[in-house]
Amino acid sequence: MKLEEIKHPELKNMINLAYMQGENGNEEALQKIEQDMKAYLEENPMIISVEDGEPVKIPYGNHDEYIVPIFTDEREYTLGMQYFSLNVMDENKEYIIEKIDYFKKLKEDPKFLGYLVNISSVSYIINTSLL
Repeated sequence: MKLEEIKHPELKNMINLAYMQGENGNEEALQKIEQDMKAYLEENPMIISVEDGEPVKIPYGNHDEYIVPIFTDEREYTLGMQYFSLNVMDENKEYIIEKIDYFKKLKEDPKFLGYLVNISSVSYIINTSLL
């Protein structure tokens, strides 16, 4: 599969809906959307940022906790790489197109907090409860 073939407007819509329902305090709707996201992520390959074959880890929180950036499409990946370059994090970064369970060992790491979808735009953390 090629980078330009990856498109996930459905996931982007779910993220926007999750923000809207979260702002409205509608926990029931938010939980439904997150379950839909979980099912979507299990079935669809994403663009995952890697370095030397390992997922890129962005420090987040305390105690060496981290998140891993993933992207919904080529535009978001390009914007993400621009974001990385602004933060001097762009060296040696590549991508793979895989389902997020490709790095199964991440789920076992207590320091892994989840995936960050589209780091440079309206981003959303897919926490480990959705993996």
